[in-house]
Amino acid sequence: MNKPFYFKSWSWNALNGLLSLNFECGNYAFEEKISFPGAPFSLSEKRKEALDKIFFLLHIAAGVSYYKAFGNPEIKIESGKLSNKQASFFNDFYRLGLGQFAAQNGLKLKVDFPSTKGEEKAFKLGLKNEAFVPVGGGKDSCVTINRLKNAGMHPTLFSVNTARPIADCKRISGLPEVTIKREISPVLLENNDHFLNGHVPISGIIAFIAVAACILYDKRFVVMSCEGSADEANFDDVNHQWSKSSVFESSFNQMLNQIVPEICYFSLLRPLSEMQIAAEFASKCPEYFDVFTSCNHAFHINEKQRLERWCGICDKCRFVFLILAPFMDRKKLIEIIGRNPLNDIDQEKGYLALLGIGQNKPFECVGTYDECRLAFLMLAEKKEWQNDCLIQKIVPLLKDFSRTSLEKTVLAKGKSDLIPEAFKNV
Repeated sequence: MNKPFYFKSWSWNALNGLLSLNFECGNYAFEEKISFPGAPFSLSEKRKEALDKIFFLLHIAAGVSYYKAFGNPEIKIESGKLSNKQASFFNDFYRLGLGQFAAQNGLKLKVDFPSTKGEEKAFKLGLKNEAFVPVGGGKDSCVTINRLKNAGMHPTLFSVNTARPIADCKRISGLPEVTIKREISPVLLENNDHFLNGHVPISGIIAFIAVAACILYDKRFVVMSCEGSADEANFDDVNHQWSKSSVFESSFNQMLNQIVPEICYFSLLRPLSEMQIAAEFASKCPEYFDVFTSCNHAFHINEKQRLERWCGICDKCRFVFLILAPFMDRKKLIEIIGRNPLNDIDQEKGYLALLGIGQNKPFECVGTYDECRLAFLMLAEKKEWQNDCLIQKIVPLLKDFSRTSLEKTVLAKGKSDLIPEAFKNV
């Protein structure tokens, strides 16, 4: 289809907390709805104006879910105007955020958002020094929550939609929470077989929703749980985790600072690798062992197709099992996942992909090749794991890697210039 893709309009109803986002392409019209609880909202004129700016940017960000359905259409914006800097940001957001989608569909995206000259107006809103912590139901956000609570902080937990693991992690934390409801246009879902499909930068969309929530609920900080390992690409410049990367985080903040400079979006765990987070989760977060889940089958868009916890056979289950195994009791970890992937010969190919042997890293939120290599070498030295068939079969393939040298890379302390002073010691 060569029809242009239109960002038609967006509307906000402060009385019921409903944001509607409208898009069109050819004969298809899409309406996405995002509901913020706590209505009616009463905001100052300054906050209303700032919120309008963020809602417009959210309209552009959320459009990626519909834009991709048509491949690489020309872009037309009728709902507002992007500055040159904002257009540059969204060119990357679509091109890099859809990198996996483009690769899997054989497309070369040439995204070109229209823009106008001029600078954005910055708003001083006087927001409270309070934080949102987005919760995904996995180990990473549990570590962030634990660190903040131990530092005497009491953040509000945040999610866009929910699933049982998210709800259970929130409940166990004992912290207040806000759940935003996002409804994808049914037109997209009903015509799924006719459209191109693939991964979108969902964390980036959630980032814009979280910033809007900061204005509505009077908070300054969005504390993410993205690790340093998210920066490793799958191949070339294609990174499944691009919207979790430090590059996205930095460029997002630069754009944000032009409108609401007091809002800070950052990852508390950016200086850490997946392995360091796994070690901390295993030793300091036992209350979450029976409820956390990273398996994507537990978060399926169709609630009827969701699993309760873990499937035990996908790339995400394989990785989480591997990265936790060096630090957790064997019996407990097998009980959590429901099986032992390391003693399942049918999962050999999946583990070789995680190690970068003969194929690229899977398109999933998994750690680096070096982290996976180090985990295998560590398990080879642990008596309780040595007899598992994949430990015996795969470890000899890692003979050229030194545990000592891998530890220097994987366990090195990273840094992040975006972590605010108030959170440096956390």
